[in-house]
Amino acid sequence: MPRSSFLSFRTYSIRRQTRTGTLHDSPHIIPWLASPLDENNARSPRLRQRTDATPIELFYDVFLVANLATFSATHEINNITAVWSYVGFVGIIWFTWLQVTLFDIRFSRDSIFERICKVVQLSAMIGFASAGARFSTNIQDENVWAFKSLSILLSGSRVMLALQYTINLWLIHDKLTTAIKGMVAIIGVLSVTGISYLIMYLTFKPSEPHIWTIWFVLFLFESLVIIAVSNHTEGIELDDTHLTTRMGLLTLIIIGEHVISVTRIVNKMIAGGGWTFASLLHVMGVVATVYLLWHSYYDISPRKHYGKLRQQIWTHLHFPFHMCVILSSEACQILALALDISLKLRYLLETTNFACEEPRPAKGFALNLLNRTISDMEIDFTQSSHEELAIHNVIDGLWNQTNICSGNNPTQSSTYGIKEDQGRFLSGNVTVALFSSMGITLEDPHSTSSEGVQYVKLYLGLLAFVYVYYFVTVGLEMVHFAVFAWLTNRHPRVSYNVIAVGFRMICAMILISQIAFAKNFDLTYKYMTHPIILYTFSLTMLAVLLVDRLLDLLAKPSREVIRQSSTRSTAPMLSH
Repeated sequence: MPRSSFLSFRTYSIRRQTRTGTLHDSPHIIPWLASPLDENNARSPRLRQRTDATPIELFYDVFLVANLATFSATHEINNITAVWSYVGFVGIIWFTWLQVTLFDIRFSRDSIFERICKVVQLSAMIGFASAGARFSTNIQDENVWAFKSLSILLSGSRVMLALQYTINLWLIHDKLTTAIKGMVAIIGVLSVTGISYLIMYLTFKPSEPHIWTIWFVLFLFESLVIIAVSNHTEGIELDDTHLTTRMGLLTLIIIGEHVISVTRIVNKMIAGGGWTFASLLHVMGVVATVYLLWHSYYDISPRKHYGKLRQQIWTHLHFPFHMCVILSSEACQILALALDISLKLRYLLETTNFACEEPRPAKGFALNLLNRTISDMEIDFTQSSHEELAIHNVIDGLWNQTNICSGNNPTQSSTYGIKEDQGRFLSGNVTVALFSSMGITLEDPHSTSSEGVQYVKLYLGLLAFVYVYYFVTVGLEMVHFAVFAWLTNRHPRVSYNVIAVGFRMICAMILISQIAFAKNFDLTYKYMTHPIILYTFSLTMLAVLLVDRLLDLLAKPSREVIRQSSTRSTAPMLSH
């Protein structure tokens, strides 16, 4: 049976029987409007229920992740301001996605009108991407247009949803009268927020750099009210919808963004010199984290009705959870690349020390080896031309020296083997070039690229910041897992649920407590330059999964006893 394309107004879903008794597909013209009511249940009208997402819903999810990927490509997380920029922009597209999803899971039916509305919503997502490149936490003269554009797009999105709800209210008002008041309330909320976003267009100016945060007040207002009204309005409840499926699919796609970071790591680490045991160990650490993250989430996904209030909490908690997944993904990528950089710098230090070890090699042999070591790093100097020049100047200076070592006595040799100032200058510029080659850059107007040591300190500060926010985000992810396990009643017995939730909270505290190491720089540096840092979160999730499996095994005997007792109680008594 042929499938209808998005732009086709004809489907082949109706099968009719000919006079000869054979079945054939009869074309069905897509209507201009389609009622969301279940046509097979005329006596008790209700909305049509679906258990799976439609292709157009999944297509809309892809646009959200495309926005996220575009924003990640133009924004680097190198300070707390960048973190809040991520939170702000992702909040805009996430809550817009939520409002569209709340409509689609109940009222979306294939029609020409719905397809036109979907084009408008997809266009809004494209508009978000265009403005995201200039989005930041502060409104300035050069980016005020981005905030105004976002405000117009938010207003248009909500007005379009209000129109969609209005059309569907007209389609169902005579058969589903119980839903009229709730639908009117939802239309009113979306109209108010749509007008509010439009009014905010006039308020954006550099003198009010943080006024855009009012958006989040409106986001929470509209989502909380619409979900609450829906759950307390007969006929449009969210209980029998596939909201859980939609949220789970979005989570899967966001975790898939984590997979993209793995491919980026492989491309940057492996493309030049091929696979090594160390690079394999680093990549497998990230892969294990991605897999166990997926496993940990779907292991506690709702599998039954768990109450309207719990559903509302579960839905809204996905925004901070998704933010933690996104931020930890970026941090994990930087940590993996930093491990690779530290390994290359270790090889460089060993080479410079080899040049001055007894018995000392010939100067030409030692310098050729040093030059080859730097060349084998496969550094892309397109982003660090000044560092490339500085490295060549150091090498040329060593060639012009009679003695390249720091002293005639090997016990007086410096940390670098070669002279202290040259070793520090060389390693500093190589470090900056490696970070730039990996796409990790800094913006510091007070330093020049010739000041290798100064830049090294800045990069070490960046790594310390990434270390802190990585363990904060993964710790918060574990907190979310604990709350999800409590909301969905992962285990059949209350005591087992308490153990599961408590163990997750303990693991969360252990993860967050890792930031205490940041006070000791030497300890933090050793931890960050060891592959175990990439396995810390994955090992924690593995421990949680093993505890859950143990509780499942302990619950099996009790289930069998309950099943046997219920069987005995219902069995007929035989008289002797």
